[in-house]
Amino acid sequence: MTAPTSETTPPGPLSGEQWPAPRIHALAPDAASQKAGVKLAVAAPWSGCGVCAAERLLWGDCKGSGAKPYQVTVEFPADPAQPPGSACTCPSRKFPCKHALGLMLLWSAGQVTEAAVPERVREWLTGRRERAERSAARKAAQEARATESGADDTAAVRSAAAATRRATQRVERISAGLDDLDLWLRDQLRAGLTGLKAAGYRPLDDLARRLVDAQAPTVAGRIRTLAGLLGADDWPDRVLAELALLHLLIEGWRNRDALPAPLAATVRRRIGIAASSAEITAAGEHVADRWLVLGARDLAGDKLVERRIWLQGEASSRLAVLLAFAPTGQSPGLAFPVGAAVEAELAFAPEALPLRAIVVDPEELRLRPDDGPTPPQAATLDEAAAAFAAAIAADPWTTAIPVVLGAAVPVLDPADSGRRIVDVKSGTCVPLVGEGGADEQSRADEAYHMLLAAGGGRPCPLFGLYHPGGFAAVTVFTESGAVSVI
Repeated sequence: MTAPTSETTPPGPLSGEQWPAPRIHALAPDAASQKAGVKLAVAAPWSGCGVCAAERLLWGDCKGSGAKPYQVTVEFPADPAQPPGSACTCPSRKFPCKHALGLMLLWSAGQVTEAAVPERVREWLTGRRERAERSAARKAAQEARATESGADDTAAVRSAAAATRRATQRVERISAGLDDLDLWLRDQLRAGLTGLKAAGYRPLDDLARRLVDAQAPTVAGRIRTLAGLLGADDWPDRVLAELALLHLLIEGWRNRDALPAPLAATVRRRIGIAASSAEITAAGEHVADRWLVLGARDLAGDKLVERRIWLQGEASSRLAVLLAFAPTGQSPGLAFPVGAAVEAELAFAPEALPLRAIVVDPEELRLRPDDGPTPPQAATLDEAAAAFAAAIAADPWTTAIPVVLGAAVPVLDPADSGRRIVDVKSGTCVPLVGEGGADEQSRADEAYHMLLAAGGGRPCPLFGLYHPGGFAAVTVFTESGAVSVI
């Protein structure tokens, strides 16, 4: 069957060239799924594969350990910012599963041809759309009933009152939890830090749990990081510095009404109260630009996966980070491939260090992954150090800032065999560290070898996170394109 022409094919992700592999890798819910998907991106286990560009459908059967092959179906959305929907008869609870990733990679490599949609795919698509229609119909019926009964205003008033009551209760819980934390901090200083080290992880975990109950989850996370600091060689200095920052955060919360609005918003977020998308859209600065996707990382928590995507404006030179969340085992909604160009209007959170952003109108977003490699606008390590100092002055709880180095190369220090990042333009060098800082030496070693393999030992633009202890590499930009580091 001949592929539909651009005149008959509706706009969508399949109407142009195949998706590049990095764009599909970005859909993986975790590193293990991504690796398993790559192994399945070969023709041997697959049969009955096909693609229908006009209906944005992809399907195939993958031979597994059982007698029957797994039936895989993928529907690509018209909105390029949204991930594809997929289904597979395998027992995996991850979405997309490794079979769906493998099939998409196989298609990306040009090994799946245009075909007529089989009946089983038609049935799956029909059921999927019927469920979506039923959900929309239920929502519309609820709205219609509320309108007919004249209860709109009453319901809105009740909803607003309930939201105000919940917000007041949360503030009270947070204040009580931080008062408890303040007493704990005073106890540590009176008893001495050696007692904190001798007590081990259990008391810290108990305190963190109480803070979670007090609805201050971000503070709880900082308490849990103390356990890692206690194992460092210079642990007294590092622990004391973290305790001081916790005390500063408590004082910031208690005096939030007297702080400048951007700093007060920063304190709330550091406590665990992040501004909603609607609040950011209403109060934040709007910047429309063509954004280069500098890097992406997934951070796995106990129940959620957080995806961070860093962008740089082509005209504005602004740096931004987009956040997306999903339950563990699923891929967050944002799936921008590194090195792609995104045309969008962003709204920045009105904080002391405005970095977090949201897409104002996702329907207006335009993703262009095939424009070819675009070098990012870069700085030197000296400029990065100055930017970090300015960030600390604005937001004292900053641990790292995103930085693009224009010409960086990884080297091995013969004196101590340590890994370094050398900025060729300024001649400055800093340690190569993991994203968690200097404590993640194994990740730094892996990043060092990946940088050598990708750049061939030549100076290349390098994006990463500048820490007080060094530079954590995220993406290297080579002549052939952007390459994610670990």
